[in-house]
Amino acid sequence: MKVKPHLLIIDDDPPLRDTLKSILEWHGYAVSLAGTGAEALQFISSNQPDLAFVDMMLPDTWGTELIRDIKKNHPRLLCVMITGDTSTDSVIDALHQGADAYFQKPFNMEILLPKIESLLEKKRLREEIRHLNELPRIILDGINESIAIIDIQNFSIVTANKVFIRETGLPENEVNGKPCYSVTHHLTAPCEAPEHTCPIREILATGSHAAAEHVHYDSRGKKSYVEISASPIKDETGHIVQVIHVSRDITSKKELEISLQNERLLLEKTNTQLEQAYNELKQTQSQIVQQEKMASIGQLAAGVAHEINNPMGFISSNLASLDNYLGKLTHFITFQDSLITGLQDEQALRELQDNRKKLKIDYLLQDIPALIAESLDGAERVKIIVQNLKNFSRVEGNEICLTNINDCLETTMNIIHNELKYKAEISREYGENLPQVKASPQQLNQVFMNILVNAAQAIEKKGKITIRTWREKSSVRVAISDTGCGITQQNLSRIFDPFFTTKEVGKGTGLGMSITYDIIKKHNGTISVASEVGRGTTFTVSLPVAEQAAECP
Repeated sequence: MKVKPHLLIIDDDPPLRDTLKSILEWHGYAVSLAGTGAEALQFISSNQPDLAFVDMMLPDTWGTELIRDIKKNHPRLLCVMITGDTSTDSVIDALHQGADAYFQKPFNMEILLPKIESLLEKKRLREEIRHLNELPRIILDGINESIAIIDIQNFSIVTANKVFIRETGLPENEVNGKPCYSVTHHLTAPCEAPEHTCPIREILATGSHAAAEHVHYDSRGKKSYVEISASPIKDETGHIVQVIHVSRDITSKKELEISLQNERLLLEKTNTQLEQAYNELKQTQSQIVQQEKMASIGQLAAGVAHEINNPMGFISSNLASLDNYLGKLTHFITFQDSLITGLQDEQALRELQDNRKKLKIDYLLQDIPALIAESLDGAERVKIIVQNLKNFSRVEGNEICLTNINDCLETTMNIIHNELKYKAEISREYGENLPQVKASPQQLNQVFMNILVNAAQAIEKKGKITIRTWREKSSVRVAISDTGCGITQQNLSRIFDPFFTTKEVGKGTGLGMSITYDIIKKHNGTISVASEVGRGTTFTVSLPVAEQAAECP
């Protein structure tokens, strides 16, 4: 809704005021009244009317003085002098004090009303012009970037927004009108150094937009990085007269880039060191694996020796018996030969039979084959144990080939039989017709040995170890469960960490399960562990079914 122009009549003649008020209100104006200068000043300070009619003579002041006071504090308020004096001196004095027009009493409404409209329109246009003049500065101050308009003739700053002035650290009167190079770079001449690429010079050379990055120091010497974007301002003939200079503080970005660059260099250096360390580690990896094998085998050496001694004991005993038997047989045969010549002698035949019975020749002939068979069986057992030990501890021979999981488990069980038999009952639940996996049998033997030895060591007195194998989709799985002491949740998350061990110092390297994890990972498999303190632990190994591979030798 259009707001009515607000008029104030300042006159001490009530009839005149009321009459003029009625006429003006009838023509659509909002009208207020004041009878003295003091009353008028008080009203104007709180209501801001658009136009004031001021009588020449008021009870407390002259109209010219009142106009002077009004214009001093409210310069945009229109003031019209009204007077009954026909002399020109008072009118000139009123105009000199700032009056915008004057009217003589009595009023000619045909002149007064159009004049009021003209004065109000003039005020409206004047306000629009003022707003238009202030608009660029309002717009510039509303942008959160540093902006300045620079004259190309002498590189002076025509105007700058609040952000630009704030970033210079200087008062406004030391920025506007000053050369940009002295304000932004504290130089005495336009920028020519490579580190101060001048976008204004570039615009003058190319006639188009220019951009650059600068290092700035404010009046306090504080360093900052800015990104500058400059565009030409041309006159009606197309000539460049000014440049709009926009700068954005990129200190945080630049410092981050520098930090990232330093970190990148450090990372490259670290990566080089890591690569070198990795190559060295790779060279010694097989040695570490073998050392861990030998450390485990060393713990089992006494047991293996015991296992070898047992069959060798009864082999030696049987061979001694066989030697004794052979002596008797030789004696018998010799004696028999001496009597053969006298076969016609019945007495000799009886003696031969007595000797045969006395020396238990018939029994010997029956027992010797059994003794020999038992000895051969013992020798075969020694052969198998030694062969298993040889296969297990061999560094070379880690070729990938088609491997039967159940066979690997049995080979490992033969090696560590003595470690297990005194601690646990072994339950085998092998899956039938399991598909083969593509793996190194020696490395899988080490995996199963590490898990089984740990299972035995977790059992304090006598317990049970269950070994189960089965096929699940495209994988072959092995689960080894024990009824030992279990693993705490705190240690469970670290079970595969290198050098982590819960054993006493000197009884474990902490590499066994780490190497186990690494071997399974290299075979594209997975290994997981579930445990409950006081109830036992289960390790589950999953290996992919082999699609194609060479047969194991």
